[in-house]
Amino acid sequence: MSQKKILLALSLALTLGVTGCASLKGKQAPLENTQSTDQAAIDASKNANANGAETNGLDSKNGLNSTGLAGTDSANGSNGNNANGSNGKNANGEITQADLLNVRLVHFDYDSADLSNTDFQTLQAHAQYLNQNPSAKVLLAGHADERGTREYNMALGERRANAVQAFLNSNGVKSSQLDTVSYGKEKPANDGHDEASWAENRRVEITYTAGTPK
Repeated sequence: MSQKKILLALSLALTLGVTGCASLKGKQAPLENTQSTDQAAIDASKNANANGAETNGLDSKNGLNSTGLAGTDSANGSNGNNANGSNGKNANGEITQADLLNVRLVHFDYDSADLSNTDFQTLQAHAQYLNQNPSAKVLLAGHADERGTREYNMALGERRANAVQAFLNSNGVKSSQLDTVSYGKEKPANDGHDEASWAENRRVEITYTAGTPK
């Protein structure tokens, strides 16, 4: 009996030992899996950070490259604009002296004898022609609109004719080539009684009496 008990006890001990080992192995397995999972996560994170850094670096480089290209485009755009502007001018054609000489009217604001900037180019063309053709002569006739007295408008027309004469003289034209006259409101270019008509009548007419441009 005692021998059986001893065998039974040994058997029990072996069973318990085997079960305990199995339990320990079962417990260790998840730990190992957890460690390997954590390590995988760390590695993945490192790889992601590395890839992200590389991507950011590439993006940054690409951004700089894009900016550089944009700068180049801007430069090309400027050159293009310059080229187009220049070509456009040539294609459209600049106003020639002959075109300017065909303009024989200078207009004025209400109750004013001041020349406007828009008339300078025209008058400079006439001054250049008169300088190049000493035998050419012009009559500068001053006019006014219908508002105001006859005497006042005669004086205003004279001031306007004198203003054109002074400009031509200052650009080298000889006084012997220039004559002035005032008609006041007596010879309107437009018989209307509105602002548009009056604007046409406030003028100096440039009439060539000798050496008319062809």
